[in-house]
Amino acid sequence: MMRSALAVLAVLCSVDIAFAHEWYGKRRDPIFSSTTCCGGADCAVLPAHTMQVTPDGLMVTLTADEANKINPNRFEPFQKLIEFDRIQVSEDGKPHICLQPTQNDFDKRQGYYCIFLPANG
Repeated sequence: MMRSALAVLAVLCSVDIAFAHEWYGKRRDPIFSSTTCCGGADCAVLPAHTMQVTPDGLMVTLTADEANKINPNRFEPFQKLIEFDRIQVSEDGKPHICLQPTQNDFDKRQGYYCIFLPANG
């Protein structure tokens, strides 16, 4: 009985993850629209303590461990001031970010693909 319950729970969790990534993959950065926001495993909820609103945008600061939990292929910290015109409305009312595997200063996307915030936030 316990195995059946665990199997059902595993399926439900994977379905939730699939649906979450489904909406990421349908979206594109409003400025750099050449690629979709998500390649499958590079987006996740953004912890509230990592964000600070400034007059010029949203400062996001992630440790290497926090960034790795969002994108398992990223092993370095992330700190960027994200301009307001790159922020999109989240479909589930939670803040999310889609991180690139590395911080490439030559890439105009600045280390992230997309960011989403709740409509009221």
